[in-house]
Amino acid sequence: MFASLHLITDVGTAMAKGWAKRSNHRGEENSPSHVEALDIIKNTTFAKTEWKLPPSKSHLIRMMHLCALSKEEHTLNGIASLGEDPGSMARCLEQLGVKISLEKEILSIQGPGIPDFIRPTAVLDAGNSGTALRLLMGLASRTNFPIMLDGDESLRNRDHQDLLNSLKSLGVECSYESEQERLPVVLRGPWDKYHVSVDTSKSSQPYSSLLLATEGIQQPCVIERSSTAVSKRHAQLTMDLMRECGAVIEHDKNKVIVHPWRSKPPKKWVVPPDASMLAFTALSCIVSNREIIVANIPRKEDSIGHEVLLETLPEIGLSLKQNSLTPLGTYSSADIDLVDANDLLPPLSAILALTGGGTISGAAHAMFKESNRIEKTAQMLQQFGIDCKIKQDGIEIKGNQSVQKPLSMVETFGDHRLQMTAIILATKVGAIVEGPELHQIADPSFLERLSTMPAKVLVKRVQG
Repeated sequence: MFASLHLITDVGTAMAKGWAKRSNHRGEENSPSHVEALDIIKNTTFAKTEWKLPPSKSHLIRMMHLCALSKEEHTLNGIASLGEDPGSMARCLEQLGVKISLEKEILSIQGPGIPDFIRPTAVLDAGNSGTALRLLMGLASRTNFPIMLDGDESLRNRDHQDLLNSLKSLGVECSYESEQERLPVVLRGPWDKYHVSVDTSKSSQPYSSLLLATEGIQQPCVIERSSTAVSKRHAQLTMDLMRECGAVIEHDKNKVIVHPWRSKPPKKWVVPPDASMLAFTALSCIVSNREIIVANIPRKEDSIGHEVLLETLPEIGLSLKQNSLTPLGTYSSADIDLVDANDLLPPLSAILALTGGGTISGAAHAMFKESNRIEKTAQMLQQFGIDCKIKQDGIEIKGNQSVQKPLSMVETFGDHRLQMTAIILATKVGAIVEGPELHQIADPSFLERLSTMPAKVLVKRVQG
């Protein structure tokens, strides 16, 4: 039986405060009293048993950034579709004068470089992408004209204090429309200092933003991070890509020295697949109890911490041979540290509940994502009758649990990873799942795997 999906929607007129409009994850104005949802029929069978993972957002957004700093034309290959987060980055870069086009899975980029960025005539709206927003803040801080940055409601509700404090210490002017350290924010550079400290205890993105913003500096810049650091692999990815573009970076304990450099990316750059998305393939394999062929298994060196999933496959009852992911029928309890891979929290939690159970730890920084991902993952799973215990830095889950049909609409809290996890669980028991388009942030083809027909054909508009 193929998926039967229905879109339940009634969109009203949004309320606005001044010029700062509240918006959903796609930048559209919605009445807070109405919702959008998918109605997924019980015992849905995945139509496609071969999956192709989308390009890594973490790689793609950083690569776009580095290409925009070069005056030469560069191509990023392997882009079947951008997804909304990279799309937000592309749109904002175009407002700064960067030329970008996508054709036949090739993204062409030609940037003017920081000295020749143009002053945008409108706000740079990063949508739902925290990565795009933070990296754009770093770019904006290097210009000598004001740039206003904003995002959707989830980004406005997130705290950007750590990066803004660092930028202020470099002499960057920051002003706010409403609340201190919150969006919208207006930044105006340039830097007048070249020694900065940054708090990396909640996220590595402020660190990456400062690192990338050093392009074109005329003297060495010292960046000191806090002794407590999360998502270290993402910060390392930033430095690795910078070095590939010609940056010279010295390490000294919790301090790096970035020497003057100009971005010279490869003319043709290949974007690897998103290793974090493999967790949804694994959950689908367990829920449907069937083999799934993965067309593009990520390399370990490109997995930026998400290779912990590959290392855990035998414990959660899965076997990966070549490109075939297969249920083993046996599993054991698993203890998983997600200090460098908190994006895996929602699907891995569901996987543990359906297999041998276990504990997820090291994910305290997941509280600062689109949602408080620890708390909201537990709430979403509980709607499917799955018991779990919230811990200070993760979740403890009993194994061998069964999925139950939710009694009401499943809330996904504006978090695309919660929505994707809920949709896969709903294929087993049926459910109405909030936020039918959230998956487009990372994986535009996600719903199409539920049917041989295009998702837009199956998703019908009905009155809620």
